[in-house]
Amino acid sequence: MRLLQLTFAALFLSIVSGATVDPGAPPAIPPHTILCDIVQIGLAPIVAISSHSAINGLQVTDSTTQASLVTNGFTGGYGFDGGIGAFFGCHSFYLNIIPSNKSYKQLFWQFDDRVTTMWSVGPSPTKLITAGGGTKTTLAISRFLACQGAKGVWFLYLQTGTDRPPGELCYDTQLQLK
Repeated sequence: MRLLQLTFAALFLSIVSGATVDPGAPPAIPPHTILCDIVQIGLAPIVAISSHSAINGLQVTDSTTQASLVTNGFTGGYGFDGGIGAFFGCHSFYLNIIPSNKSYKQLFWQFDDRVTTMWSVGPSPTKLITAGGGTKTTLAISRFLACQGAKGVWFLYLQTGTDRPPGELCYDTQLQLK
């Protein structure tokens, strides 16, 4: 909004004074000026829904590169405009599916890079997170795997078949916006 006000002010001054102003050139902005006035409202976490007590109720976090489940996940504000974005001020981390020839696909948070655009949230009361389903050839999938890594972290995968990462303890789960 401030940038728009400055642009209109410069245009008005050019009309009054007879000077020419390039409308494509934005006014100079002082260093360290924050241009984002977007306010994000804290939302409910994304939670694992599973019959396995080890992961049931754990929440998705975006504090690592690979999506994982923790006791207290991120609740700063998720967006579901085709992608899943976790907002930090003026930037987003987007949840993307990493392509693989295996039936389990790693889920990674990537800074300001929305690659996977076919996420959706189902209607209440379930509010299940689904990948795909946007075209006739793409099935909607709401099956995920939570697999325990070497340091005890539960990493998330989209599950499109029956493969599992070798040597890891994995449980089937669904993800739900609480």
